[in-house]
Amino acid sequence: MATSICPPSSTALAEPAPPADPTLPLHEASQKLVRECPAPAKAPAAPAPSPPAPTVSIVPGYRPGILARTLEMHMDYYYERLGWGLVFETGLGASLADSLTRLDKPGNQVWAAVMTTPSQDPQAPAVERVVGVVYIDGGIMKMEGVARLRAFIVDEAARGLGIGKKLMSAAMEFVREFGFRECHLTTMRELVAARRLYEREGFKEAGEKWSDRHGNGVQELAYVWRRSDEV
Repeated sequence: MATSICPPSSTALAEPAPPADPTLPLHEASQKLVRECPAPAKAPAAPAPSPPAPTVSIVPGYRPGILARTLEMHMDYYYERLGWGLVFETGLGASLADSLTRLDKPGNQVWAAVMTTPSQDPQAPAVERVVGVVYIDGGIMKMEGVARLRAFIVDEAARGLGIGKKLMSAAMEFVREFGFRECHLTTMRELVAARRLYEREGFKEAGEKWSDRHGNGVQELAYVWRRSDEV
């Protein structure tokens, strides 16, 4: 009887080769056995490499498009939830544009959380996108030593990554180092996560009022940080 010459495989080990046909010459029987042997199992393909992980940097100063991106994030959030439209967008846009014109004066700054996603193509540049902002305006209150924290927001797709905490830390480090004695902000009672960040940095609730200046009304909260509270 001819001996099987199948290459080793799990199938060949589990199922013995059929006996050679005694009516065939030995070399033909061997060739027939080879033809009847199952093909060796293919090794599984290697998994595709994971895409490079994005990184987030907190970058101070003006960058092209920061006003437009700030408005876009605010409209994405407030229009969907409160229906704030034209009045809110134009009012906020004009006010923030005014803040940006003061960036060349001491006591004013803006920070952007920039998410950088490397390209899987080594020849292509990385993609940068602003996913959060915060402004410190040292002139809007028109009182020496008093600033306002404004337009703090994180893109909904980037929440839960600690970006808000990093933005607030950068802004309040600036407030403390510049020597402001007070910093004010306005928020809403519903924004619980943001309020926790404010309170973590030393802001305290200082009043509230009902406001419908943008359309649908909300309960606005005033918060104040005072240097004297940290002494």
